[in-house]
Amino acid sequence: MMEADNSDITDEGAETMKGTGKKAASLILIVLICMMAVMPVQAFGNKKWTIGYEKNTNGPEKKAQGTNGWYFMYSTETDTDGKLNVSEVKECVWSDRGSCWMWYDYDEMWVPDIFAAEGYDCLNTKCWWRMDGNGIMDPNVTEGTVRSIIAWEAPEDGTYSVELAYTAGSLPFDWYGKDYAAGDGVTLSLCTDKGMLDSVFCGKAPRASSKKKKAADIPEGSLGRTVTLKEGERLYVSADPGADGGSDVADIQMKIVQEKGESIRSFMLTLMMVCIAAIIVLVTLGAILIIRSRIPREEEGMRDSEE
Repeated sequence: MMEADNSDITDEGAETMKGTGKKAASLILIVLICMMAVMPVQAFGNKKWTIGYEKNTNGPEKKAQGTNGWYFMYSTETDTDGKLNVSEVKECVWSDRGSCWMWYDYDEMWVPDIFAAEGYDCLNTKCWWRMDGNGIMDPNVTEGTVRSIIAWEAPEDGTYSVELAYTAGSLPFDWYGKDYAAGDGVTLSLCTDKGMLDSVFCGKAPRASSKKKKAADIPEGSLGRTVTLKEGERLYVSADPGADGGSDVADIQMKIVQEKGESIRSFMLTLMMVCIAAIIVLVTLGAILIIRSRIPREEEGMRDSEE
């Protein structure tokens, strides 16, 4: 009879451990789900904005200024070696008949309001201005220079890293037998409201015999900086055409990543709290399993000693 009782005790202990194991597995699963649920906070904590890519993260939207902090602008102050007087900068307008739209494979684009005015003749002024809203910023105007500018506004106080890849310069080309050899290069620059951070001069490319103004060996490279901005302060990418804007082209890909700021601190604090909670739960579960596993053995030992 005693052996049967011991067997019952052993089975009961096994069932208890089995039940405890299931509960532990369930709790661990809950913790993992909670940790996975908080991971999207990383996108909030480690914010990123891009422009010029096929798929932008927090990028701009067409026809709307200021979405995700992006603005499309211009300035008639040129030939400054990249230095930008932000007080002279104005917003472009979205037009379904951009400058010399008939020469491009799309109609809509951002343009200075002076180019979108009724009756404006882009052919007489030799204006091929182009700003598509996703990295193309050609300050291509032969008579009268106009600078292309893309601005981004910081959403909060913080430190931001900026990486800018570019293809830019003056591109002489032949178009239906007509020679377009104007342009004296483009100066690309990174600026803030306080001054210039970095700049590069992109000169003339070899002549291109094509109906499309593209060349594989046009000047290219990259710029980059880490900058501290206050909420509302702006970062500017400027394409300064110099004294002659003819045949000037520019194409950029820019990535802005927030390195420090309230969002980063909030994310790190949340992640730390989740990790601490997970550790506490796991340690508690481990202790419970150890205690639960000992109780049946102790009870069995006590019954054996009583016998």
